[in-house]
Amino acid sequence: MIKFKKNKKNKKNKKAFSFMELLTTIIIIGIIISTATVSFTKIRENSRDTKRIADVKQIQSALELYYSDNGEYPETLGSSIVSGNKIYLEKVPEAVTPADGDCSEEENSYSYSTSDENNNYYYLNFCLGKEVDDYKAGKKIAVSGDILEPIDLCGQDFKDERDNKYYSTVRIGDQCWMAENLNIGTKLYFDYYEFNTSTDNSIIEKYCYNSLESNCDTYGGMYQWNEAMNYITTEGAQGICPDGWHIPSLDDWTTLTTYIGSSYKCDESPYYIAKAFASNYDWTLSEEFSCIVGNNLSTNNYSGFNALPTGVIRSLDIGGESVYIKESAGFWSSTNKNGITYIYPMNYRTSYFGSQEVEGDLAIQLALSIRCIKD
Repeated sequence: MIKFKKNKKNKKNKKAFSFMELLTTIIIIGIIISTATVSFTKIRENSRDTKRIADVKQIQSALELYYSDNGEYPETLGSSIVSGNKIYLEKVPEAVTPADGDCSEEENSYSYSTSDENNNYYYLNFCLGKEVDDYKAGKKIAVSGDILEPIDLCGQDFKDERDNKYYSTVRIGDQCWMAENLNIGTKLYFDYYEFNTSTDNSIIEKYCYNSLESNCDTYGGMYQWNEAMNYITTEGAQGICPDGWHIPSLDDWTTLTTYIGSSYKCDESPYYIAKAFASNYDWTLSEEFSCIVGNNLSTNNYSGFNALPTGVIRSLDIGGESVYIKESAGFWSSTNKNGITYIYPMNYRTSYFGSQEVEGDLAIQLALSIRCIKD
């Protein structure tokens, strides 16, 4: 019988992992786990965005069927879409959580509204964390037959849900502005001898020229700065603007005027731009200079901003009562630096439209118009 001897030498020569080899192995395993975790997270995020698109398209399909049968879209979007005994969508999906990308928790919802009194159009707001197919990341608005960027809807009327007023809008460059002055709130009576200041009482308060509501209906309300800002001082704040809109900052105004100044020229000057913003009606006429607001009104309003001659309401201490209707206009900004508030005024003899500083307490002795800009 042949006997084999165990090779003790080989057994003795086996070595354990060195410290460096063990450390390298741990690092490699960590990288693999980390990469797998990141990949899995991305897959989950992409899956949530894909579902958001699928949900919205499902809702769109149900809304079109509803419209085909009823000649209008539902005024609100509840837990289901039904009409009589007919069910178009048994359960309206809710946006998956958590919010992704730059979407806030508030934006991570399917927010529905109709855009006119007859419910002929609808908006369905939602938000994507990442690009999905041809849809970029960020806020989106679904409408009949399409999914759009918010700026794409600029130019259509929208409803302020607080009082059901409708406002026209205008796209100027990459900004979306209201093309009308804001008009919301309870009218305060204006006393020539005493400026009855609005107060932080959770009620939006406005002034109307000559204390006539009809003037607010035509020209919009006029507000003191604190009231317009809803009693905060944050630049770019929503203030008393509708949801999704804010009081324009000095930078917002500068972007606007710079954009128009780059394309509109009067006497070849980029500074003569007041005519480009003033409405082409209602202003006092003047023949003094061809580039001023009051000269040849038909050439006004190149921008579509449509600034009306609202006048200015001011306290007796700085000049008295409601003055200069049909001759002037003034708009607040949300910017206040070192006690200086910035406004944008113009009058019928104006050629330049730009910022003006109002110092200290003078800001609370003025009531001016509000023109909101989309977030």
